[in-house]
Amino acid sequence: MTEQRLGPRSDTGNDDIPTRTVLDRTVALLAEGYTFFVRRFQRWGTDAFETRLLGRRALCTRGREAARLFYDASRIRHARMVPRPIRRTLFGEGAVHLLDGEEHRHRKAMFLSVTAEPAALTALSQIAAERWEAAAGRWEGSDRIVLFDEAVVTLGEIAFTWAGIPLEPAEAAPRARDLAQIVDGFGSFGLRQVRGRMARWRAEPWAGRLVRAVRAGQLNPPVGSPLQVVASHRDLDGELLDPRTAAVELLNIVRPTVAVAWFVTFAALALHTNPEWRARLADDKEDLLEAFAHEVRRLYPFAPALADRARRDFHWRGHRIPRRRMVVLDVYGTCHHPDLWPDPQRFDPERFISREPDPFAFVPQGGGDPATGHRCAGERVTVELLKAATRLLTRLNYDIPRQDLTYPLTRMPTRPRSGFVIANVRRVVPLRVPDAAPSR
Repeated sequence: MTEQRLGPRSDTGNDDIPTRTVLDRTVALLAEGYTFFVRRFQRWGTDAFETRLLGRRALCTRGREAARLFYDASRIRHARMVPRPIRRTLFGEGAVHLLDGEEHRHRKAMFLSVTAEPAALTALSQIAAERWEAAAGRWEGSDRIVLFDEAVVTLGEIAFTWAGIPLEPAEAAPRARDLAQIVDGFGSFGLRQVRGRMARWRAEPWAGRLVRAVRAGQLNPPVGSPLQVVASHRDLDGELLDPRTAAVELLNIVRPTVAVAWFVTFAALALHTNPEWRARLADDKEDLLEAFAHEVRRLYPFAPALADRARRDFHWRGHRIPRRRMVVLDVYGTCHHPDLWPDPQRFDPERFISREPDPFAFVPQGGGDPATGHRCAGERVTVELLKAATRLLTRLNYDIPRQDLTYPLTRMPTRPRSGFVIANVRRVVPLRVPDAAPSR
């Protein structure tokens, strides 16, 4: 038996975890992808089991109570336990994701000042509407386009404009593709990760030059823009971030913006396989768009799991967790847990109409309160960008040629294999530019 089920006291007859050799299952995790944890939860009929990952004993969990545990800072460290190769590819050294306690809260407040304020979100939504409308104009003259590729470039243009980064279109596209390669490399130890690392090596010096130019008075981005805020931010010691750390954090604002391309592609797939929602969204009702965006993020996979270490010894639901034991929250499994989401593989935005998502059951970008914990500071940005892209898609007519629209659950992050090809694009209704701050 290479992994062992963890049950409460009544299952084991002992509050301690039996000691035995457990084989490391990291290779199996990479091979099985998003289904690695779910298969084992189902096999043993439990929401917690023990295995060995990255050479360490690990308690793997899913569900609402597991998310509450994972985001309980009194029991779990939150300097996101990530293998060094992945950390250096996706987040960058010194990133907010790797901080804990007051240091994390102070740095996180910097992010929230540009990703959660209504005025900033309104500006972002206006830029997004304009850029998506311009993209639609380009698509009308093309025989076919790959939506994922186009979304990467368009979201890059949106991100750079919103962040106050001056770039010509000829430079914006390759920069956006670099950011997408950084994201694409996080779930692999092969060629994709090498490409992601190379993209980061190109992106960090560029971002560092932008920060230094602002500090030297050579660039004057708008007050409150991400570039201005990051360049002027002071940590708890009262000192400006060193240029490399500032570059890392600037990328940690614009990179996730480009990463919304994965969800945009899945939104197109959802509209294709659930055409009744294309008609329902045509009225541009905010509550329906919001619900649609949430269900896209719940159903279609992106982040597979989160991991960290126990801060101290404690007991949880009959299990004894020693200090420094790895604790894993299965993000995909929680968002597809049948006890939380009836018929979890069915696309159903009705789950979110007239109700706020449960912060510990709905965890596609982390759980809990983003202001006080490690839930993604850019979640609201993701939602607004996804709504803007969905508005555009419902205002276009296009053909969908034969292609492979399957998305492999063994690939992290996954997306439709074809990238979602569309042809013969025609605009039906111009995209509305928001004129008021988002209500949520």
